[in-house]
Amino acid sequence: MHPKSKKRFTLKIILSYAVLGVLATLAAFFIYNEFKSYASAKNQGESNEKLLKTNRLLTQLYDAENLSKLALQTKKPQDLKYYAQKVDSITQFIDSLKPLAQTNSGSLNLRLDSVQELLKQKVFNNAELRKLKVRNENKTSLDSVLKAFHEMEVDMGRITPETFAPNFDKLPTRTQEYIKEYVAILNKNIPNSDGNATAKNIDSILEVSKAILNKAKTETVTAERTVLQKELQIYRTDLELSQKMRGILSDFEQEMALNTHLDSLKQEQALKKSSRLAVGAVILGLITVILFTLMISKDYWKAQQYRERLEKAKKYSESLLKSREQLISTVSHDLRTPLNTIRGYSDLIEQSGLSTKQLNYLKKIKSSSGYVDNLVNDLLDYSKLEAGKIQLDKVPFALFQLIEETAVDFEEIQSKKRVLLQLKIADDLKKPIINDPFRIRQILTNLIGNAFKFTDSGHVRVAAVVEEKNKATWVRIDVEDTGIGIAVEKQEAIFQEFTQAEAPSQKAQVGYGLGLTISRKLTELLGGTLSLKSKVGKGSTFTVRIPVEFSKIEVVENDSKAFISKPKELSILVIDDDENMLGLISEVCKINDIKTKTILNFDDFELSKIHQFDAVLTDIQMPTTNGFSVLKTIKSIGYKNPVIAMTGQQIGNKADYLEPGFSDVLQKPFTANSLLRVLKSTEKVALSNAIPASESSMFTLKNISPFLDDPNAIQEVLQVFLENTKKNLAFLLSAVGDKDYTDIRATSHKMLPMFRQLEIQDAIHLLELLENISDDTKGEKTFKILSELKKVLSNLETEIQNYLAIHSIDID
Repeated sequence: MHPKSKKRFTLKIILSYAVLGVLATLAAFFIYNEFKSYASAKNQGESNEKLLKTNRLLTQLYDAENLSKLALQTKKPQDLKYYAQKVDSITQFIDSLKPLAQTNSGSLNLRLDSVQELLKQKVFNNAELRKLKVRNENKTSLDSVLKAFHEMEVDMGRITPETFAPNFDKLPTRTQEYIKEYVAILNKNIPNSDGNATAKNIDSILEVSKAILNKAKTETVTAERTVLQKELQIYRTDLELSQKMRGILSDFEQEMALNTHLDSLKQEQALKKSSRLAVGAVILGLITVILFTLMISKDYWKAQQYRERLEKAKKYSESLLKSREQLISTVSHDLRTPLNTIRGYSDLIEQSGLSTKQLNYLKKIKSSSGYVDNLVNDLLDYSKLEAGKIQLDKVPFALFQLIEETAVDFEEIQSKKRVLLQLKIADDLKKPIINDPFRIRQILTNLIGNAFKFTDSGHVRVAAVVEEKNKATWVRIDVEDTGIGIAVEKQEAIFQEFTQAEAPSQKAQVGYGLGLTISRKLTELLGGTLSLKSKVGKGSTFTVRIPVEFSKIEVVENDSKAFISKPKELSILVIDDDENMLGLISEVCKINDIKTKTILNFDDFELSKIHQFDAVLTDIQMPTTNGFSVLKTIKSIGYKNPVIAMTGQQIGNKADYLEPGFSDVLQKPFTANSLLRVLKSTEKVALSNAIPASESSMFTLKNISPFLDDPNAIQEVLQVFLENTKKNLAFLLSAVGDKDYTDIRATSHKMLPMFRQLEIQDAIHLLELLENISDDTKGEKTFKILSELKKVLSNLETEIQNYLAIHSIDID
């Protein structure tokens, strides 16, 4: 229900955004079109600019008229030039006005073109008028000519046209010709040197002159009439041009004003329409937002309710998981104690001389108790894996040896089921690797046990090889069987908790379905993978791939099943709230000649008698107190002998018990052999008092003295310690040169336990730095730490040699 609601909630949000997007797009489209129309109608500023330029055009035209009149009055060429320049500027101004006057009909621009043509015509007419006026004024009056004739009668000398007419160059061409003819005649009849001329010649001259003057007068009058007519015609034409131009400009102004008004109306309409569209879009958008907000809010509150429910369910699940973990822990603890009792008494009964039938019964009891013990261990492991509380311990070990030792545990099953166990281990794995041997053993035990469980004939083969993949080293372990096989559809299900794959014809197998689940989780925790290939009726192959590092440190083989001799002359105190457990330990100790005192309640014990016991065994969880309180109490009164912890909890980190002061810890259920091994170490405590204590501030012997048989052993231990320390230091210095930080960490880890036993604090700190050093640490820093360590070890060797010299003992 929740995923469906979440999907619907997301769909509504997407739909709301989509609807708003469509509305915004449509609104923007329509508003854009309206503003496009608005922009095509121009703006008010452009309309004002058009009117303003139109008025300026009229003003400039009036100025041009004034310049035209001035040019005609003064008849100066400069004034006419100013007028022509003014007209040119008006023409350019009209060109700049044309883009503003563009309309669909184009009539305004045509009118402006007409104005420009009329202006050109007016310039031409004004030039013609000025020319006519100048020409008329430059004509010499006939009266001035007659006067000149009168003067010549007084003085008849030789003359030229220029002396005859001072403004000869400005006279009309025809008049100039008349004067030239006349001057020529005069020059021909110049009086002789005595100053006398004939009367006939003089009369002829006068007559000719008069005739010429009369003719000139007549022509002049005619020319004046022609000029006046032409001037009148030009004035009339100019007046018509002015009126036509004013009419055109008036129409232009009216049309411009009309267009401006229409543009304003269009702008107003476009603005109103755009505003209506914008308001409508906003209202519609608000309605849509409100609608979808209500819908989404409704889903949001539902989601909040789902979230609250999920949080409550999560808290409830976490409390259930915590309760389950506590339950499993409590149940496992409560189961381990009776299991230990069952196993212990079973061992005692087995040694009491039973018949074959009774031994068979006892074997079934031990098998059932072992099954329950394995179930408890798996439940604890599964619970810790689920809670993420399992810590890995990366130490050097020989995988070759580990696989062989694991295979030995299935020898009895091989003999019963006649299933051959085959091992094929690559020689490369004889070299120690760095990983968690306990967890790898656990994985192999589950896989091999599972293979034997579902295989009635044939073989179980374990093959291990080294692979290089992605520039890393991996170990591949295949566990192959010839059993019933697993159907494809069930292959993934078998890795789920409490699940088993069964063939239809196969009877239910013994088991609880946690082994493969734990194996896969542990493999993933180690950074590897666990896969399966199987065919029904053919068998199955489980493949484990785990990344590893090879170590240069040699691993010493330990025989955990070696026979433990009986401790001698020991007296122990056992504290536990389970009477059966106390009875079992008493029986085991009695058989092995160990004096035992058992108590159910530590509060009832008289502490002053604690010093008469060579060791104390105490349960960790008890109703009125716990093992840590017992340890603290007896240590506070000066008890120096070993105190051993017993617990039904799974031991994750042994240091959690050793650091507070316990000398060792036993996990229930434990075997008689395990108990004897621990008690054997306490046997040496009595001799430890004879071992001289160290007076050096650099090391102490109090922690190792209880584990040595006699004072001679202390010298052997210290000598071996010094030799091994020198070798390890040399190895560390070599590893720094090779930048092999894996070996540096491993070697430091190997050295630390003995240094902690001797409490060499100056060296412990440096070794811990090397144990946790990262691969990207600079070589200079590592070398500096080793230099300090070398200096500390040099001083330590001096102190130990002094101790050995002072307390020299013959050990021959």
